[in-house]
Amino acid sequence: MTATDPAAEFERIQVGSLVDEARRQIRRNILTGHLRPGERLRDSVLAEEMGVSRSPVREALRLLEQAGLVEKTNNRSYRIPAFAAEDVHELAALRAADEILAIRTIVTKRLPLDSLTAAIEAMAAAGNDPTKGLAADVAFHAEVVRLSGLPRLVERYERLVDQIRLVLRANEIETWQRTPSIAAAHHRLLDLMRAAVEGGDVTELVRVWEDHVLRGMAAPQVLDPL
Repeated sequence: MTATDPAAEFERIQVGSLVDEARRQIRRNILTGHLRPGERLRDSVLAEEMGVSRSPVREALRLLEQAGLVEKTNNRSYRIPAFAAEDVHELAALRAADEILAIRTIVTKRLPLDSLTAAIEAMAAAGNDPTKGLAADVAFHAEVVRLSGLPRLVERYERLVDQIRLVLRANEIETWQRTPSIAAAHHRLLDLMRAAVEGGDVTELVRVWEDHVLRGMAAPQVLDPL
């Protein structure tokens, strides 16, 4: 990455916490694909782009490292991780476990599902824009976990979300092109959730949900089908 890289989009930081704002801008550029897997990040260049000293940028990068969005290299700079197959498989399995616990809790407690509709509508409105579609997709699944009302589960899932987004982002265009309607797939998930809440049987819901998650992360072989 150079100071004149036209792909990355940064803004001069004016107010607020310098660390939080630096973290927000770097994170945004990673998750929108302006900064790509394998790309190196130099704190001096980032600091110049945002008009701040190197100190808050270093702290922001440290926080992003904890979230799994950047990794430290041998020369003490950072880069965007390119996940190996085993990393993707682990993330897929963890994501499936967390989301299935959430949907089983929702069904057991017969919780309302109305808040899930907005994310599906956003997927449909995304059209051919995979970035908007991906954001709506992730929002749907994060909302499912939030609806479970399990704060420790929500906190654990939030630590995975950005890494999940990186994995999905790497495959988003191919996924968007080969899937006729991701919104329709999520409508089916919501319909199955409603049926399970009404009838109490989660068998079909869990089977379809696990398959949806693992295939979405290109890891259908990680777990034996239910």
